[in-house]
Amino acid sequence: WKFKSKTYTALSGGQKCFVLVSRIEWGLLGSYNSYKKSPFETYYMGGDGMSGYSSGYAEETIGLRGYENGSLTPWGAEGYAYTRMALELRYPFMLGNTTIYGLGFVEGGNAWTDTRKFNPLQLKRSAGLGVRIYLPMVGLMGIDWAYGFDKVYGTKGGSQFHFILGQEF
Repeated sequence: WKFKSKTYTALSGGQKCFVLVSRIEWGLLGSYNSYKKSPFETYYMGGDGMSGYSSGYAEETIGLRGYENGSLTPWGAEGYAYTRMALELRYPFMLGNTTIYGLGFVEGGNAWTDTRKFNPLQLKRSAGLGVRIYLPMVGLMGIDWAYGFDKVYGTKGGSQFHFILGQEF
């Protein structure tokens, strides 16, 4: 099961205004047999959320800025449940064919290797700033700086830069 929701709220009138983006998502992956879980379609969480090399079979990549790619589900600890919540405040610097906007965000999320341990309020937290540029011929590009506040498998998140290419985070 998977649930995703996202809302956009203009905080003032006019074309150039602050926009608050709120999002929540979670996913649970069940199994037909409690003794043997499927190695397919698990969740790979942490980092920029861009697809790339992964060690599992058909993993779904879930980004969580402020942490290394896949750090919430390292190799050998496949994610069978996850949750992610975020608030983002955006301000457009330029609107038109080419759109440029800055953003500040806070987010939290986590992944679990067992669905029985799923707790949507046990989150790894992060905050940061970013810039997005939308070019019609290229698509969406951006860069984020984020700081992860919590320890994941004994390692603190710390300061991370994340590049966004062709997707909305």
